[in-house]
Amino acid sequence: MKFKSYAVLLGLLGMLSVLALPARAADVKQLEAQVERVRTGFHGRMAVYMKNLTTGDEIALDADRVHETFSIIKVPIMVEVLRQAESGAFSLSDRIELKAADARWPSGVLYALDPGLRPTVKDLLTLMIIISDNAATDLLGDKVGRANVTKTMRALGFEKTTVEHSDLDWDRTWLGTLDPHFRSAPVEEVMRFPFEKFSDAQVDEAFRHVIEDTDMYFGRSTAREMGRLFEKMARGELVSKKASDFMLEILKKQQVNNRFPRYLRGITVAHKTGDGQPWVANDAGILWVNNQPIVLVVFTDHDRLETSALHDAIARVAALVARHYGGKLAPDFEPR
Repeated sequence: MKFKSYAVLLGLLGMLSVLALPARAADVKQLEAQVERVRTGFHGRMAVYMKNLTTGDEIALDADRVHETFSIIKVPIMVEVLRQAESGAFSLSDRIELKAADARWPSGVLYALDPGLRPTVKDLLTLMIIISDNAATDLLGDKVGRANVTKTMRALGFEKTTVEHSDLDWDRTWLGTLDPHFRSAPVEEVMRFPFEKFSDAQVDEAFRHVIEDTDMYFGRSTAREMGRLFEKMARGELVSKKASDFMLEILKKQQVNNRFPRYLRGITVAHKTGDGQPWVANDAGILWVNNQPIVLVVFTDHDRLETSALHDAIARVAALVARHYGGKLAPDFEPR
């Protein structure tokens, strides 16, 4: 009798587990439909990739189209820095002296400081991620080699994630659209570009032109590939467990929090933004919602509304995901 009862119990448990699978699939489809409504109402293109690493739930909307990442490519650069540091090529405590020729148009702060400062490689990593410092980015990109960043991404299976050009290359192309002399001008001249000679509309149009009409890019990837990169990091498999944890701690210190964290309350976020506003804004990282690590990537482009609306659309995707898994949201979040 005991054996028969045990067999019946096992059968009931098996039936419940089978029934639970379609219910969970339907549950995720409901979240996907909510995110799709945000995409449908967006005045541009939006790609979304989400994966709950606890439940395995996954959403991929236009997640394999290649996007201009802008500063999100700084995460793969960070990966390569950690890879080379762990191989013994250099130490994170090594110092790099800033020269006048290392200045870059902001974002960041190093461009405003005097030459001669000697930050460590770790300092540059931190500045590159938490305030998206472009001078720090080019210094690290030069140190490890951008081709090596792309090579490492290929070795990890990310065929569409690539970095080729420096921030200086990008600025010369952008400013050279306004004045051809600056296509090859030395850094000192680039940093003294006479913006006052051009209207805001001309400067903005030149920026848009480089993004949408040329082959110049800061970084390229897909929402799915960037999501898989963050998944490896969350699982402690990116370079090493020690390196993965180190990268996550830097990403948690992110200072640009006007997208994913906008409507979240009491939720830890490790993320990196990318900006080419108002035409492009991105965010990618990990949300810890009720102890569940959730990878989320939102890439956008061809936006034609103001930057605040662009940021809000990305923030709403994160809010919907967090709410779905029981996360707390700000009182001013209103589903649309």
